[in-house]
Amino acid sequence: MNQRCARGGAAVALALLQAVPIAVQDRAEVTFGGDEFDVTGAGVLDLGILDDVFSPFRRHFAKGGEPLGVEVTIDADGAVQDCKIEAAPQLAATGKALYDQALRVGRFRQYPLLVLDYTRATYRLSIRSHSNKPAKGEAEFRAATAYPLYRSAVTLGSYTIAPAEARLTSADIDLKTMNYPRAALQYAVEAQVVVAVTFNPEGRVANCRPIRSSNTARIAYDTCLKAGRGVSLRSPPDARPYVWSTRWVLEE
Repeated sequence: MNQRCARGGAAVALALLQAVPIAVQDRAEVTFGGDEFDVTGAGVLDLGILDDVFSPFRRHFAKGGEPLGVEVTIDADGAVQDCKIEAAPQLAATGKALYDQALRVGRFRQYPLLVLDYTRATYRLSIRSHSNKPAKGEAEFRAATAYPLYRSAVTLGSYTIAPAEARLTSADIDLKTMNYPRAALQYAVEAQVVVAVTFNPEGRVANCRPIRSSNTARIAYDTCLKAGRGVSLRSPPDARPYVWSTRWVLEE
């Protein structure tokens, strides 16, 4: 299935998947597993109230122009184990305050739908201030997540795909029309993605395991979230997995 979207954000029409070769990537393929994993976009990283941390240092931010890069290491339970800060020299004290905050209260909560096999993982984000005075009730400091390992193919774990006779086919599945993942559209991320989904007795997606992405892992997580809302089983119950291969493509 090809998921296509104009860059203006129009709805995506579902089409039959053809065999499409994956484009050669700029970087070597990465295999996730064990201690080598990135879960950016696979859940929510809670670092507490950022304004409480950064407000004493607001004069060091150049009206939104100076981002603070953050790479947090978590364990399988979501507890923060380490934190690395990338920042301009004037934001060093700010970075230290965030480092202390992350180790004290930081917590990662993975989306329940996803099945991921890691013992330690990284989560990456950047934080900057508003370029203008925030509206009443709006936070002054904002966190944004991008797409780590952009232009790198990623295999996620050592999942073995069941043989064709032991898994569901497209004839067993209903697919709703889906929109391009919002963040992927914003960053113009395209990829061919393979995920495996299983269903509960009512025919709704019970869990989704990302298997491979031709470009970053995060769009595989996005695809699983789309599957949770847009894929269903026609004749439940059925314990077999459905291996869904789709390609997200931006049209000019």
